[in-house]
Amino acid sequence: MATYDYDIGIIGGGAAGLTVAAGAAQLGARTLLIEKEKELGGDCLHYGCVPSKTLIRTAQVYHLLKRAPTFGLPGMKVPTVEFAQVASRIRSVIRTIQKHDSEERFCSLGARVVFGSPEFSDEHVVRLNGQSFAAKRWVLATGSSPAIPPFEGLSETPFLTNKEIFSLRRLPESMIILGAGPIASEMAQAFCRLGTDVTVVQRSGQILSKEDKDMADLVMESLQSEGVRFH
Repeated sequence: MATYDYDIGIIGGGAAGLTVAAGAAQLGARTLLIEKEKELGGDCLHYGCVPSKTLIRTAQVYHLLKRAPTFGLPGMKVPTVEFAQVASRIRSVIRTIQKHDSEERFCSLGARVVFGSPEFSDEHVVRLNGQSFAAKRWVLATGSSPAIPPFEGLSETPFLTNKEIFSLRRLPESMIILGAGPIASEMAQAFCRLGTDVTVVQRSGQILSKEDKDMADLVMESLQSEGVRFH
């Protein structure tokens, strides 16, 4: 009978991989967690859910301050946004949650955490950092990466993806967002509320194209009322 170093190996330390690793380790399985980046957490913590919702909340508060009279409060002159401070708050929120997604925490649960980019040498064994690791079962939880559209000239044009947008030091004066799905729409609203001149370019005839048209139209009307332009 074959012997293995681990009952289960997980490649990818994002939301899915961490969930599997925590559950397996706490149930007593010999668990190996491999992550290619320097820290655990994946896109959700570093480039997705956490920074985006932090930015959205900041933009919402700023938007409400400018609308104080709507709530029966005195009007006020709201200063322009210093985006470096917004980015600093985003990093602070990430650091707070990082403690729960840390190597130390998962080791305390009983998992082993190794950083690097593994390569399979057979169906049970990976090579990483000059070592071999054998697991009876492997879970591939490698997440996703931004899809860059093959537009002519885009490769020569500076652009942002979710991996850069939350670490900007200065609020852009203007921004064109390619696509009008959920992420594009929420970023359009957030940056518009903070003071950026935002234009959304959508190739289909409807934003949020996977949603019902009447609902998508309501969202579009709301965003337009706040200053977002659509083409």
